[in-house]
Amino acid sequence: DPDHPQMPVRRELLSERRGEVFAALPDSLAACEQVATRVAAVTGQRLPGEDHPLVEAALQVRDDLCVLEQRDGSWVLTAAVVCFPSRWLLREKLGKDVLSIHDPVPRYRDELGRPTEASFAAIVKQAPRWRTNWTVLDDPVLFQPMAPIGPRYVPGRDGYLRVERQCLVPVRESIVFSIRTTVVPVADLDEHQATALLASITQTPEDLAAYRGWSRAPQ
Repeated sequence: DPDHPQMPVRRELLSERRGEVFAALPDSLAACEQVATRVAAVTGQRLPGEDHPLVEAALQVRDDLCVLEQRDGSWVLTAAVVCFPSRWLLREKLGKDVLSIHDPVPRYRDELGRPTEASFAAIVKQAPRWRTNWTVLDDPVLFQPMAPIGPRYVPGRDGYLRVERQCLVPVRESIVFSIRTTVVPVADLDEHQATALLASITQTPEDLAAYRGWSRAPQ
């Protein structure tokens, strides 16, 4: 991971745009220290102890790191380093519970609220989980906190498949939500993969397509 091509981008963002990619509530330090210690144990690298522990941990891996803690019975985002957001702003999510964070996603609260709460209960019982999330964008840049202004994108073979591997791992009383982002040109996919991908986009419900910034597209 230290030699991965994404790492210089992470270092530059944390140096030049720290206020956009790192945020933490004042009472989150203990949880951040625990997460950082876990990351250091996994990577085998030493924490310098010169910066915020979550920042130091995020400089050891290519994953973005979000710390979730229980507040009044809900899981709340209390700290995060998110260098590669997919068109969302960290400052708008900090301090919110998981369901509120996902409110912009169509039907999330009604259809996925209860399963999400159940999955967090399972994670706390030492059962880590992972999932993948994907979209197709017209821009390969990793740091994308804002959607572009203008007409919605018509996904096609000129676009970029953006995949997030998301892991939820219990760390004592908190949960760390990690996000590893990979961007691949749709043109680099084989014919079957590209056709299936673009076909799935045409079948996406209109409200979800609008949320992702898509306009309807032919295969």
